[in-house]
Amino acid sequence: MFMYEMPTRLYFGKDCLKGAGKDLKQLGKKALIVTGRHSAKINGSQKAVTDALESEGVAWVLFDQIENNPSIDTVRRAADFGKSQHADFVIGIGGGSPMDAAKVIALLCTNELDDAALFTGPYVRPLPIVTVPTTSGTGSEVTKVGVLTNHHAGTKQSVNTPLIFPVLSYADPSFTESVSTTVTMDTAVDALSHAIEGYMSRKSTPMSDVWAEEAMRFLGPHLTDLEGNIPYVVREDLMYGATTAGMVIAQTGTTLVHGMGYQLTYYKGLSHGRANGLLLPGYMRLMTETMEDKVEKIWDILGFSGLQDFADCLHSLMPERVFLTEEEIEEYVRLTLPTGAVASTPYEVNGEVIARLYRELA
Repeated sequence: MFMYEMPTRLYFGKDCLKGAGKDLKQLGKKALIVTGRHSAKINGSQKAVTDALESEGVAWVLFDQIENNPSIDTVRRAADFGKSQHADFVIGIGGGSPMDAAKVIALLCTNELDDAALFTGPYVRPLPIVTVPTTSGTGSEVTKVGVLTNHHAGTKQSVNTPLIFPVLSYADPSFTESVSTTVTMDTAVDALSHAIEGYMSRKSTPMSDVWAEEAMRFLGPHLTDLEGNIPYVVREDLMYGATTAGMVIAQTGTTLVHGMGYQLTYYKGLSHGRANGLLLPGYMRLMTETMEDKVEKIWDILGFSGLQDFADCLHSLMPERVFLTEEEIEEYVRLTLPTGAVASTPYEVNGEVIARLYRELA
């Protein structure tokens, strides 16, 4: 027995926002647009959204102060702004940070939550949420999770509820054409990590496995195409792979890679995708002990001869090493152990296992 829930209506493809005004108008009279400071203006996504709104006479206001790895304070300021402007729905434009922030902002517009309750609920229904991804990585456009930086806890934490599934998502690969080589690499590896972790999760189902294999088929061939002038057809495959991988983790959640990676992002400043990429080879070595059949299927789908071939590919994309003190490792283990990511990992994870994987990053 398993359950599958995917209430987001997804539009995928170049110019998919054209004609979107009619659907957006059904959500209300005024939109709160949530973005970072620059990229949505540069890549044309913000103008495509405002053109769609204005074509149907829908008013909008802009909050463009979302930082990478958004904080609780930022989403609270944005929610206060949205409430003061009487916004009827929220549109998140950007990579994972603006989309995740938009989900939590929509929740805070209708819920009075202190910093503890923000991550636990209970919640009442948020404002309707619309997402427009401009990177091919997080899959946040189709998930029920909003990840925030929680400085009180000293790590990143997730708001996780089906209430924050976007009602509409517009995935236009052309918005990723201005993305830098580094971000393209990092986000592609993040998407790959979602597909692999979801495939390996204790919560995987026959249906989520279908989407995981589909995502890997579209991401794997392009792991060597992530530098230089990347053609639109590759950008399209990467976004499709990232979105389908998002559909996977909407069902399964993530596993040990994400649980450990959050510490590398919070304390060492590594991007989310890069942290995942550095941890994936060690994680896959564990998986060969408990899920050998699935591991072999992954190598077959991705086109690798085995673990060493996979590790060599990731090292070529992400050659840096991370040197941690024993004190740092002890703290990171403490933060990782209680997470749901550990519970979802099909391996008997303990503190020594986590510590060993951190040491191997040096």
